Amino acid sequence: MHLIKNTHTPGKHCSSTAIADLLNFHGFSWSEDLCFGLGGGLGITYLKNLTSSPTRLLHTRSLGYEKRLFNAIGISDFSWQSADSSKVSEAQLIAALKNDQPAMLVTDIFYLHYFNSSSHFPGHGIMAWGYDENKKVFYVSDTERENLEEVSFEDMRKARVSTVPPFICHGDFFAPKTLTKPDNLAVICQQAIVENAYRLLHSKDQSSGISALYSMLEDLSQWKTEDDWKWNCRFAYQTIEKRGTGGSGFRKMYARFLNESSDLLPSVKSLRLEDKMIQCAHSWFTLSEAFKNASEQEEPNFENVELCIKSVIAVETDYCNKAILLETKKVVLSQIDVIV
Repeated sequence: MHLIKNTHTPGKHCSSTAIADLLNFHGFSWSEDLCFGLGGGLGITYLKNLTSSPTRLLHTRSLGYEKRLFNAIGISDFSWQSADSSKVSEAQLIAALKNDQPAMLVTDIFYLHYFNSSSHFPGHGIMAWGYDENKKVFYVSDTERENLEEVSFEDMRKARVSTVPPFICHGDFFAPKTLTKPDNLAVICQQAIVENAYRLLHSKDQSSGISALYSMLEDLSQWKTEDDWKWNCRFAYQTIEKRGTGGSGFRKMYARFLNESSDLLPSVKSLRLEDKMIQCAHSWFTLSEAFKNASEQEEPNFENVELCIKSVIAVETDYCNKAILLETKKVVLSQIDVIV
């Protein structure tokens, strides 16, 4: 048996909880909210997939968040260690743990027994802290759970190499030997806030950013033609409010990040970015309730959903326009104003 002393703090979102645990093991002492914000975690994705159900997918976290976070703290060559063979990926993981390197893993929750999940989701981040070769189990921490969970070697092999779309698992894990806390946190915060707002506001991909909400509006009339329109509505409600978002499509978490950032960046407070993000959170919550209510009706009626989507577009656009102004402001760093 080999077990590393863990630094797990229960959180709201799987990936940002795992990242905070990993960084804090290496001496950072950062909150989950700070980790989420520095990676530019806000996102909007809208996809149609007529070959499976739900046929409409709404996601409110940005893709590529993990890479952006590690890039931001100075790991320019960040990449997941991968292997298509479950046996190879297992050996790689055990070698890292044996070397006292806790590992962030990408898994499919269907194979994590403590979820009792009837559906696949192969994009779930957890931390591995040790293993027992006699019992054939790994010891992992996972989001809101306070204690370590045991996952059998057999289940972990399946969880880490999963071919169920949309997120394919290739045994991906990240177990650095060392991580160094950056000394320019104010600059990193400013860049993360501005870049996240740009991605939301100026996406050229009609399936991402605020553009994705316009795509959803255009497509909404077609929902009623699908047999699974109720499930589409229910799933949209869940992905905004329930499925590891911390509530309101990650906007509550991001508002707390902005609150932390305001200690380093007075302009965050003067631009009232936290207040505006709280308004975004409220509008996303209202949209989630509209989806939930629609899912409970006998006939499809999306009038209120449409109004709520338009409200989200308005407040998100207002926030983004204000956040981009942060690019021209001064950054307070070690009691010195630095123009960036």
